[in-house]
Amino acid sequence: MKISTRIRLSALAAVLIALVAAVVLYLGARAVETALERNDRVAESLNQIFEISMLTTDYLVHYEPRAERQWREQHADLAPVLDALDVEEPEDRALVDRIRENQDEAFRLFDEITVAHAQGEQGVVDPAVSREYEARLTARLLIVMQSMVSDAVTLGDRSSEAARLAQQRTFLLVLVLSLVGVTVMIGIGWSTTHTVIRPLVTLRDSVRQVGLGKLDTRSGVRSADEVGELATAFDGMVADLQESYAMLEREVAERTAAQHELAQYRDHLEQLVEVRTSELVTVNEDLRQATRAKDDFMTSMSHELRTPLNSIIGFTDIMLKGLAGEVNEEQKRQLTMVLHSGQQLLALVNDVLDLARLEAGQAALAVVTVPLSEVVGNLAEMMSPLADSQHLTLGWSIDADVPASIETDRGKLEQIMLNLLSNAIKFTRDGAVDVRVRRSRIEEAILLEVTDTGIGIPATEIEAIFEHFRQASGQQRVAQQGTGLGLAISRRLAEALGGTISVTSVVGRGSTFTVMLPFEPPGA
Repeated sequence: MKISTRIRLSALAAVLIALVAAVVLYLGARAVETALERNDRVAESLNQIFEISMLTTDYLVHYEPRAERQWREQHADLAPVLDALDVEEPEDRALVDRIRENQDEAFRLFDEITVAHAQGEQGVVDPAVSREYEARLTARLLIVMQSMVSDAVTLGDRSSEAARLAQQRTFLLVLVLSLVGVTVMIGIGWSTTHTVIRPLVTLRDSVRQVGLGKLDTRSGVRSADEVGELATAFDGMVADLQESYAMLEREVAERTAAQHELAQYRDHLEQLVEVRTSELVTVNEDLRQATRAKDDFMTSMSHELRTPLNSIIGFTDIMLKGLAGEVNEEQKRQLTMVLHSGQQLLALVNDVLDLARLEAGQAALAVVTVPLSEVVGNLAEMMSPLADSQHLTLGWSIDADVPASIETDRGKLEQIMLNLLSNAIKFTRDGAVDVRVRRSRIEEAILLEVTDTGIGIPATEIEAIFEHFRQASGQQRVAQQGTGLGLAISRRLAEALGGTISVTSVVGRGSTFTVMLPFEPPGA
C-alpha cells in the first residue's frame, strides 16, 4: 500500500473516530440534560407540595382568609407542574398518578373543612358537632398531605438517582472513547514505524555501506509503496555500480598484464582508470545526494502546494500570450492543456483546503449586513459572460416581501451562489438559468433558488452529489470536468451560516437548487 494511501486512511480513521465520539458525546450530553431538566421539574413539584402542606397547617391553625386564598392558588399552580413532569418509568408514573389522586382528595377535603368551619362560625350547625366534623376532616387532610409529601420525596429521590446515573454513563462513554482514540493513535504510530521508518533506516544503513565501498550491499527492503520503489531503484543503481566497478577492475588488470607488450597504451589506460575513478566518486556523491533528497522529500510532503501551481499557471499564461516568444498552434494547444490542468489541480487543492477548514470547524464567520439585491445583481453580472458564451439567458429576481438585507457572512454567501451558478451554466446546453430570492412561508428565513433547464440529476444520485469527490453520472456530466467538491463545500458553508441546501430535479428538464438562510446566523 502506498504511503500516501496509508496517510489518507489514517486521516479518515481519525475523522471517523472523531465523528463517532462527537455523536456519542452529544447523545450522552442530551441524556444528561434531559435527566437534569426532569429532575428540576420534579424538584419544582416537590417545592409546590411542601408549600401546600405548610399552607394547610397554617390555615388549620388560624383559619385566615389569606391562608385559604394562598392554599387554593398553590393548589391551582400544582396541576400544570404535575402535567409537565416527563416521567418514563412505570414506578415514577404510578407516583405521579398517586400524587394527582391525593391532590384531588386534598382539594375536596379542604373545601369541606372551609364549609364546615363557616357553618360553625355562623351558628348554622351546632358548634360541638362542627368541631368534631372538622377534626375528622382535618385528620384525613393531614394524612393525604403527608402521603403527597412522601410520594413527592420518593419521586425526587428517584429523579436525582436517574440524573446521577446519566452523568455516570456519560463519563464512562468519554473514558471509553478516549481509550479507543489513544489505542488507534498508538496503532497508527506503530504501523508508521513498522512500514515506513524502519525501511528508511535500513535503506540509510545500506547507503552508508555502499559509501564505505561495499558494493555487494543490497537494502533488502521489499514493499509496495514509495519507500519500496526507492529501495528498488537504489538496489538497481548499486548493482549497476558494482558491475561498472567490476568491469573497471577487469580492464585495469588487462592493461596491467599487457603493459610490457602494450607500452604505447599505458597513458590511455591511466586516463581510463582516472575517468572510472572519477565516475565512481560521482556515483558515490549521487548516492549521498539521493539520501539527502529522500530526507528532503519526506520533509516537504506537508508543505504548501499552491505556490508552485500558481507559478506553473502564471508562466504558462505568459507563454500563451507570447510574452516569452512566439509559439505555434500545436505549442499553444499543449500549453492550453497545461494551463487547464494546472488550474484544475489548483482548484482541487483550494477546495480540499477549504473543505478541511470547514470540517475542522475553522470557518470563522464575518457577519455583516448584506444587501441582497446588490449581491445577487453582482453575481449575475459576473456570470453573464460565461452564460453568453453558451448562448444561455441568465436572469434574477427578488420578491417584494423579501427584506432588503440580512445578517450573514457575505463572502461565504457569494461562494455558495457562485458554485451553484457555475454548475447550472456548466450543465445547461440551451435555455436559461434563473436566480430567484423569496421569503420562506414556514420559517423566518430567505430562499435563494438557482433554476436551470439543463440535463437534470437522477433521483438516485441526488444525495451523492453533495459527497466529497462525487459528481452525477451520465454522458453529458462525464464530459464536464470538476473537482467534485463544489457542492460538498457549498453544503458545509450553508450549514456554517445556519442554513441548508436542497435540490429538486427532473432528468432532461433541469434542476432547482435552493439555499435556505436565516435572517441572522446562529450565535449572531
